[in-house]
Amino acid sequence: MLESAVLARCPSCRNTFHTARTGRQDCPVCGKPLVVPEAPKNLIEQQGGTASAPALTPIEEPAPRPAGTPWERRDELGLWAAWTKTVSQALLEPGKLYSSARIDRGPAQLGFAVATGSVFLALGQILDHLLFARQREQIQLWMQQLSGSPSYPPWLQKIVESSSKSSILDTVLWSLLSPFMMLVFLYASAGLTHLCALLFGQNRRGFPATFAATAYAFAPLVFLVVPAGCGGLIGLVWCAVLTGIGLKATHGISSGGATVAAIAPYVLFCCAICALPFAVAAMVARRGAG
Repeated sequence: MLESAVLARCPSCRNTFHTARTGRQDCPVCGKPLVVPEAPKNLIEQQGGTASAPALTPIEEPAPRPAGTPWERRDELGLWAAWTKTVSQALLEPGKLYSSARIDRGPAQLGFAVATGSVFLALGQILDHLLFARQREQIQLWMQQLSGSPSYPPWLQKIVESSSKSSILDTVLWSLLSPFMMLVFLYASAGLTHLCALLFGQNRRGFPATFAATAYAFAPLVFLVVPAGCGGLIGLVWCAVLTGIGLKATHGISSGGATVAAIAPYVLFCCAICALPFAVAAMVARRGAG
């Protein structure tokens, strides 16, 4: 504390003011916080009880923490309301969703992605079996009639035989396994996306930011409930788009960098799928030659 007044200048509004104390205080003009350092006593005596304090530095206020997505505030909103609002924002207002996401809520984001994906994957499998069971049986019967042809590959015959044995129990079993499948898919997608972000220099806030972007990008998997594979295609394309939007927001990177990091894993996946038939054909040809 000083008995004499100190002349200080606010670094924010540049106005000067007199103060009788040092330390942390608010500017009387603009109200911004600042710190007034103590002036040397000999300088105060030389200037008749009034001295100019050294240059002040503004206090860095911490950046406000995001409020959290509706799913991250489900204790406040309720489970159903939080889930529906999160899915709605992901599909219609992804910028709003990702700007409110917190990267320290990994377990909550994991739960959202796995629950959303597994429930609608299971529902889609059950609906597909109930709606298209008869059509599938007709296709299997037609394939079995062709099995007597000499040009009918043995490996294709095994696929037909195994598919003909499918039942509602198999569908239920796959439905029960859907949470584990979604868990593996989530971490594989997040890991590959983060690897691409590292390779392209688009990793600014670490893996938690990539995981948050990937987890909320699972919201379009609600379309897995649409049978015959149409919903899955729509969901995957929408997931890729949302991942890019999420990376831009959670990492604070450019649109181009986020797009490259989000699309690269799907490009690699498509290349692997396209190469699979050639690999299978090569294996069949090698066995035939042997």
